[in-house]
Amino acid sequence: MYRISQDKTVTFELNLNNYNIKSCEPELIESVTVTASFTCWTKRSDFEMTLNSSGIWTLKKPYEEVSAPGNSGYPEFSFLIYYKDGSFDSVTAKTPLSDFAVTQRVTKETENFGYNFLILLDKTVLPSLKESEKYLDNIEKLCDYNLKTPEDRARISNVRKVPETSMLWRGYHPYKKSRPAFDTENTRIKLVNKALKQNKIRSVITLCGDESLQKELGEKFSRTMKKIRRAGNQLIIDTSYETVYFNPLSEEYNNTVHQIVQFIITHPAPFYIHCRLGSDRTGTMSSVLAALCGATWQQITEDYKKTTLTGFGEFRSPRLLEYSYIKMLGTSPAEIADLQGALSRYFINAGVLTAQEIEQLRKKLI
Repeated sequence: MYRISQDKTVTFELNLNNYNIKSCEPELIESVTVTASFTCWTKRSDFEMTLNSSGIWTLKKPYEEVSAPGNSGYPEFSFLIYYKDGSFDSVTAKTPLSDFAVTQRVTKETENFGYNFLILLDKTVLPSLKESEKYLDNIEKLCDYNLKTPEDRARISNVRKVPETSMLWRGYHPYKKSRPAFDTENTRIKLVNKALKQNKIRSVITLCGDESLQKELGEKFSRTMKKIRRAGNQLIIDTSYETVYFNPLSEEYNNTVHQIVQFIITHPAPFYIHCRLGSDRTGTMSSVLAALCGATWQQITEDYKKTTLTGFGEFRSPRLLEYSYIKMLGTSPAEIADLQGALSRYFINAGVLTAQEIEQLRKKLI
């Protein structure tokens, strides 16, 4: 699938004859493209492969261009095949081998995470990744939770207090059903709203846009949410997975941070921050607020990892969160003794926040 040279050039290699796809005939193919975490899973012309004289599709890239991690915490990729008739196919880690591959005794690629192939500089991490892969299939039923315990009520709803704050909670969406086919969904939404009431939440930060209710799914506003919305205490921002992880230097990311801080400063506590699942947009933005309030990187990553345990078939490595911080701060947050100070200086120097706004934020949340 790939080779890494001593100068850290990554060469992707794909023999379409090895896979059970629509066609591997070059005359029928318009293009073969690497699609990946480092392309934000989109088709890009600069990641199109070329066919060599041996019948292998290849592409060379410097490692720096393909280092953006997927949910595993490492670069993930697959291949898209576009045919001249307008159809397309894909080669993923789950694509069956062809009869030709079987006769040639070709073995399946083992460096993968779920459906995606991996780029690993250190192969020794593969066993731990395979252990983490179990969470991708860990979809728990309602009977798997002991809802008499506060631990399992928090786990199913993904609701918990953000580290080093006393006035900020994070969690699952309070009225949109992201997993309507699961028998846990009605209970999950009910427990989110119960937590809003118990924690006396007065203001809500929504990071997944202004989505209307789908009455056919039984979506509705709870009394607490109705009260918050009537009072004008819901901030609605539409940001994305790609922005919060891969583009933290962008105007959209900076505007998101600025709007959240301004909202917190000017609206009543306690606060609740959420997206759909409470994992990516919530995970990154709540980590920023936690860091500005004095949380250590260890506290932040321990909190971030808890979303994996909710039982709705998702896994996020803290390395993914770390990637966004490295892009902002130039080094791993794990190596920064004063993360609060470093992040504060970054936002001040970037013109995103003032020192006064950061102090007001801390007072409001702590």
